[in-house]
Amino acid sequence: MPSGKTFFDPWEGAGESRRRRVIRERLADYVRYARGRVPFYRDRLAGFRPRAEHPLAGVPVLESAELRKLLPPLNTRLVADRSSGWTVFQSGGTTGSPKTALFSHAEMEALYLPNARGFHAAGLRRGDRVANLFAVGGLYMTFLHIHRALERFGCANFPFSNHTAPDYVHGCARRFGINCMTGIASVTLDCLRGMEALGLKGIRIEKLYYGGEHLYDSDKAELRERFGVREIAAPGYGTVDTWYIGYQCSACPTGVFHAHDDQCHIEIFDESEGRYCAPGSAGMLYATALPRRLTPIVRYRVGDRARWLGRPCPCGRTTPLFELLGRGDDVLRVGFDSVDYGSIQACVKRVAGLLGSAQMQKYRESGRDRLVVRVETRAPIRARPALAARLAAAILARRPTLSRAVAQKSVWPVRVELLDAGRLPRNPRTGKLVRVVDDR
Repeated sequence: MPSGKTFFDPWEGAGESRRRRVIRERLADYVRYARGRVPFYRDRLAGFRPRAEHPLAGVPVLESAELRKLLPPLNTRLVADRSSGWTVFQSGGTTGSPKTALFSHAEMEALYLPNARGFHAAGLRRGDRVANLFAVGGLYMTFLHIHRALERFGCANFPFSNHTAPDYVHGCARRFGINCMTGIASVTLDCLRGMEALGLKGIRIEKLYYGGEHLYDSDKAELRERFGVREIAAPGYGTVDTWYIGYQCSACPTGVFHAHDDQCHIEIFDESEGRYCAPGSAGMLYATALPRRLTPIVRYRVGDRARWLGRPCPCGRTTPLFELLGRGDDVLRVGFDSVDYGSIQACVKRVAGLLGSAQMQKYRESGRDRLVVRVETRAPIRARPALAARLAAAILARRPTLSRAVAQKSVWPVRVELLDAGRLPRNPRTGKLVRVVDDR
């Protein structure tokens, strides 16, 4: 349990020589386990070189589509112990093809360490009274393990979930003195806005810990200036496919994280150049999830771009810093929905009169996300409004999560812009279409 010490556990201040030794030992042990327990890995991990500077350089990268085919309900090839109990989670299900993740009961308990480390580093303390607004149900993962972590951490825990109306949270916050919120970024912000409409006299939310989506600097300014929140951080960064990868301390700016390098072996790789990235250079993030024993995850391509910062943190922690630079694949996080370019392309193809060249862009307008889709066409000007309306309707029909967010006014309606053929921007060096733009 946390005490008055600066760090939650000794690993956060471990010296470099110990860090290198422990990381190598844990990685070698994990590779031995995976090769011995999962036939899929026996030949795949033959290129592992435990004494090399980059031990996994000779191991193939595990892609999202490949991982999906190895797990239930499609397969059990990656399951090390088929007789054990597990908890099933799914993500990315808005396109009809969700990703499944299996966690053993022991792994669910083990999530406490990275959770607690991140919350403590971000300023949570045992006396805090925390409203948990993470998404629950539908095989979502985060609410469950955050709930357990808050219990073990020693806080007063209020398991509201994202479905609770702001007026109910408002009443409980006033009666019980709730001073902290944690949840998906837009949910917590919208809840505070709803509570403000009822009056905030007698309510003081001092801390807000978010996840699931980006919280912009303008949102943070609103939280501080309008609602008086003094501590804002993302205590954990990770994926349901892997594990917790990073955490923020109070000194971390937006997008910067300490690495959970005792939990995940992290690589940042420049795929265009075929080399590992030096500090300051951007590349794709690969994660090997060391606590995942039921379904070992080795060298998984997370889908995010990142860079090592190569500098110490003023907080004194020795866990290295990295910065997230956005999605590396063709995905935009719009509200709750992870909108992939393939689904937009599928909608474009369904609307006669549109060409195949399309671009999607995310904007942030007045505290809400907006998806803008631009498509080239040879249709006459007078026909374009009807085509744009048909495409917007097709996108919402295919993306039920996005459609609900638009209906609830937490996300702006989709905007479709039709351009003449050849007018979308291309890469000046390669001529490739710029398919995805994130306004971050």
